[in-house]
Amino acid sequence: MKLANRLALAFLAVIFLSASLTFVLVRSTTESHFRTFVYAGDAEKARAYASILGDWYRERGSWAGVQDYLSGLPRTMYESLAGDLYGSSTKGLVASFSADTFSRLLSDRVALADSEGRIVADTALLILGTMHPARHLERGIPVMAEFKRVGTVLVGSMIDPSFTGASGSFVDSLGSSLILATLLSGGLAFVLGLALTRRMTGRLAILNAAAGKVAAGDLSASVDIEGKDEVAELAASFNRMTEELLRLEEARRRIIADSAHELRTPVTLIRGAVEAMIDGIFPPDRANLESLHEETLRLSRLIDMLRELEAIDEGELILDIGDIDPLEIARKAASLFTQAARNKGLTITAMGESVPGARADALRLGEILQNLVANAMKYTPAGGSIEISVRAGPPARAGGEEDGAFTIEVADSGPGIPLEERDRVFERFYRMDRSRSRDSGGRGLGLSISLEIARAHGGGIEIGESRLGGALFRLTIPGRDRL
Repeated sequence: MKLANRLALAFLAVIFLSASLTFVLVRSTTESHFRTFVYAGDAEKARAYASILGDWYRERGSWAGVQDYLSGLPRTMYESLAGDLYGSSTKGLVASFSADTFSRLLSDRVALADSEGRIVADTALLILGTMHPARHLERGIPVMAEFKRVGTVLVGSMIDPSFTGASGSFVDSLGSSLILATLLSGGLAFVLGLALTRRMTGRLAILNAAAGKVAAGDLSASVDIEGKDEVAELAASFNRMTEELLRLEEARRRIIADSAHELRTPVTLIRGAVEAMIDGIFPPDRANLESLHEETLRLSRLIDMLRELEAIDEGELILDIGDIDPLEIARKAASLFTQAARNKGLTITAMGESVPGARADALRLGEILQNLVANAMKYTPAGGSIEISVRAGPPARAGGEEDGAFTIEVADSGPGIPLEERDRVFERFYRMDRSRSRDSGGRGLGLSISLEIARAHGGGIEIGESRLGGALFRLTIPGRDRL
């Protein structure tokens, strides 16, 4: 079942349950309050009847004939009122209202029980002569005569708790109004909920269609969903994902193309040289064999780099963490390039301070420094300089306490790295100047490997501007607590 249909059914179920509960609660509460109101009115009437019947009992000493008295009370009161207004004649009163009209004003049902609980009078003649237990008479009003309880009067709702007549009509009308209001509000809520559901699922359908395009290989698919809700955030995340996938796909294609190119060049040179020797064009002397050996070394280094990147991607890079002296490793890296620096007219120095408690993989750290120094030498012109500096920190905790964390900076006096290029120099096979040869511009793998090794240590490499005017590579390795 589609999400839209399931949400619609869920809305309908919630609306039905909430509407039913609201109807039951409102109706029961209203009936309870209305019943209390009706009982209060009947209680006032019962007190009046109790006073009248109390006088009647004192005059006669028993309840004999009280049924006829209660039944004829409306007629008696009518004649009494007529006599007060017109004397013995009732002609003028009849012109205003009749005895029947007056009776309707006193149409409440009245029942009277004697002191033993027997019903001695009932204007409706329904329970006359029956015995009522004390608990049924608790809501009645006592009839007192000579300071004794001689009976109990019940009026209207005290006798029959069910609503009848005007009260019943009111309650039924109220129930009908509640049902109508519940249906209208529930229907409106369902329509609005359905519209909201269609809008939400419509946007999800757009996302689903775009995801289908991506699954089919169209990485340029994107969605345009406005708003600030979770669906809009999901759409934004989807667009960022497709952009990243597209970037990675382009990088993958470039890596494949560059790998093929990098591998093809030395293989072509070796093949050409070997075929020339077989054909007798090149003599198999020491010079030609050394040239072939150099190309095989170049090919071997490239394959080693690719295998190292594969190990990093698969999480198989193993670090041999131990106590190290970062300054000593920096000095060794500088010494490896001392002769090459002299040949190019460069000066290379290593300086800094010892870092107590420093821990890292010495071989991998040396590999990082060798890649950074080799990169600096490629771009630093003759007469320039390269500096390797070591310092403790940054501190791992507030207060500045050293815990073995250290920073190594490699600075040069070359042309530097533009801001727009700094985020890409660590990409594989990326060279800022694509026109450079492999010898002058590198293969674009060393910096990528260096960054991955630094991250495996929990650190990283940042690029900035050196005080020498060129590029600055800042390697940070955390302290022992985070290794």
